[in-house]
Amino acid sequence: MMDDIVKKLQAVRKAKGLTQGALGAKMGLPQSHISQIEAGKVDMRLSSFLEMARFLDLEPVLVPRALTPAVRSLLSGDEGGPQPAWRPDDMDDEDEKEELS
Repeated sequence: MMDDIVKKLQAVRKAKGLTQGALGAKMGLPQSHISQIEAGKVDMRLSSFLEMARFLDLEPVLVPRALTPAVRSLLSGDEGGPQPAWRPDDMDDEDEKEELS
C-alpha cells in the first residue's frame, strides 16, 4: 500500500512540473531524500507524508473501510458506482438565478 501512495505522490509531483529538488527545497529536504522516498528506500514519517501531500495540493483523508469502494467510485467518475447528488458544474444559469433569489 505504501508503494501506491508513494507512486501517487510522485505522479502528482511530475504532473505539477516539480522536480525532486524543487519539492525538496519547499520541504527543507535534500533532493536525494525525496529520491529515496520515491524509490521506496526510506520509510517516510507520517509528518513528512502529510507535509509532502499538502505541498502537492493533496489532502489525505481517512475513510472507513466499508465506504472505500464508494469513495473510489466517486473519485474515478465510474458510471457504475454511486454518484454525488449534486456537483458545482451541474448548476446552470437558471438554477443559479433561482438559488440567489
